[in-house]
Amino acid sequence: MLFGRDFIPTVLALALSATSAEATIAIGTAAGFNVMWVDGTDPCRWTRINNQPDNPCNIHLANGLSGNGFKYMLEGCGGPLWLVNDDGSFNSNCRSASANLACNVHRTYLC
Repeated sequence: MLFGRDFIPTVLALALSATSAEATIAIGTAAGFNVMWVDGTDPCRWTRINNQPDNPCNIHLANGLSGNGFKYMLEGCGGPLWLVNDDGSFNSNCRSASANLACNVHRTYLC
């Protein structure tokens, strides 16, 4: 046998893990908008969700985030918040993480 019994599953697992990217998404406000960006990147390069004080949930982003190119949607307003991917699949739960950042950006949640 050319490869051992455990070789193929190991290679497959490595290939699948290389195709997924994990990032913490920050949700907040800036310049009169509800915004999101990839946490750990420049918060001044946020992506607009919608206008404040409108509900930021169930809004599809027009553009991907500058930190990773992906689009997300916030859900659960009025209760515990969670983030879904652009295709509607679950991404992560959100937690409160209030902070005032550069460019007058206020972070409210991390997802």
